[in-house]
Amino acid sequence: MKRVNTKDNIKTAALGLFAEHGFSGTSIAAIEAAAGLAPRAGAFYRHFKSKESLFEELAQETITETPGEFDFEGLQAYTNTRVELIALARQFETASDRQRPYLRLIEEVRLTPSGQALEAQANDAMLHALMEWVAAKPAGTHLEPAKLAALTMNVFGGWLFYLSKRQQGVSLEAIDRDLMLEAWAAHWAIVLDDGT
Repeated sequence: MKRVNTKDNIKTAALGLFAEHGFSGTSIAAIEAAAGLAPRAGAFYRHFKSKESLFEELAQETITETPGEFDFEGLQAYTNTRVELIALARQFETASDRQRPYLRLIEEVRLTPSGQALEAQANDAMLHALMEWVAAKPAGTHLEPAKLAALTMNVFGGWLFYLSKRQQGVSLEAIDRDLMLEAWAAHWAIVLDDGT
């Protein structure tokens, strides 16, 4: 017989309720009911000290990329900047698709001080990893940190803007995804491999 993990059940139930009704629109009683717990029996508080602490734990898991979602070391096997860019773009797309059901939760998390700190930490880590990758390309090898950061933001900005609009549900019918990806990767591969 498979053992039921009550904490995981609470998190799964809360994640769905927060995504649908928001943090303030979700009560602990609703979370308990959705998790199959007896209301006000104390099971929730054996795993979380408050709805806020549960929210913060879910935010940590929802906002930050799961381990292995971005494989920078695996890019070295390609030895082709255009192909590496496409691989990175697909990793960003996977992360965007994973977060899509939780946009309401993510927006609410961004309003909290701990959520802002968490997002800033995740963004800094991602920018650092991307900068290291760009720094290994001919165009980035001798750039000072501020210029390297600017180049990195320019390289990935177009693709991330496309993904953010798609994630928000903006109609992108006029933009073929594969054509967008190929044009973006081909352009930046030329720039990054130039080094002049």
